[in-house]
Amino acid sequence: MHLSRRDLDAVETIDTKRSYGVAAFGFSVVAAFVILCGYYIFAYREDFLFVAQVSFPETAAAGLLILGSYVANSYQLHLFLRKFGLTLGFVELTALTMGMLLGNLVIPMRGGTGGLAVYLKRVHGLDFQAFAVIYAGTALLVALINAALAIFALVILGWFYGVVYPVLSLCVATIFVCCLYLGLFLPPMKWKKSGILSPVFQAAHSWHVLTRDRRLLASLAVSLLIISLVLTAAFYFIYRTLDTPLSLFGVLVTSCLGNVANLIPLTPGSLGIFDAVVIQIPQLFGVDPARAIAATLVFRVLCFFWALLLGIPGMYYLFKNGPTGKP
Repeated sequence: MHLSRRDLDAVETIDTKRSYGVAAFGFSVVAAFVILCGYYIFAYREDFLFVAQVSFPETAAAGLLILGSYVANSYQLHLFLRKFGLTLGFVELTALTMGMLLGNLVIPMRGGTGGLAVYLKRVHGLDFQAFAVIYAGTALLVALINAALAIFALVILGWFYGVVYPVLSLCVATIFVCCLYLGLFLPPMKWKKSGILSPVFQAAHSWHVLTRDRRLLASLAVSLLIISLVLTAAFYFIYRTLDTPLSLFGVLVTSCLGNVANLIPLTPGSLGIFDAVVIQIPQLFGVDPARAIAATLVFRVLCFFWALLLGIPGMYYLFKNGPTGKP
């Protein structure tokens, strides 16, 4: 079927309006979340007096751990790209990772990841289907590993401390089973080379082929496990600096479920979605709302600090050396 220029323009206009609509919805969620948090802090400002007594060494330790997670993200991207025959230099790889992380924190629908896909396509010829496999596969593994860690923490809490959270446990178990099936046991899919769902089935088939490389899968799993544990340790130091009574296993459940919520891309940096989880879950373990909110805000500030400090130079490097910057 041949589309006229008018039809193509109409489709492009619809896609543009849809993109603006999604972005507007994402920013509205962010605005609502910021307003609600601001109102709560203002209304109960006496409950936040403890923030003035934070321990700076422990806050610095949390910041360094978050930086370590960013470095691990670079290594993870390197593993995926190497599988598709693309090996980047250290500077370019770091610039790509940090620019992507900054973009994801300020643009809805993972804008930084989209920019990374465009850069790799234009500069290195990596097709979007391959990148879709990387993106979807990473999300599956992140959810799988974090759900497994959360299950481990919940089992320890129930077995040794007699504390059981049935609804929370059911939700985590459901996430784990679904991701385990989709990530490791999804059968081969036959896809047609034409049709509206062809890219989806093609990406699913490519991911199935990719998972047959058990060495790559193990390397990715280890890198993602390290990222999850590093972020858990960062949360642990943040809760300690705020003198928050939350056990190590409670921190593990909070951090892991926050990482799963962080996969939802509707808002910049999943702001409001991630935060709702890491504010509500600690309250199940007896943490008061003020300390849960304060811990989340400290984590956000540290993430933005490193993203801005490293992401801005990274984006400058990419613009300078990308397709528009080359002589």
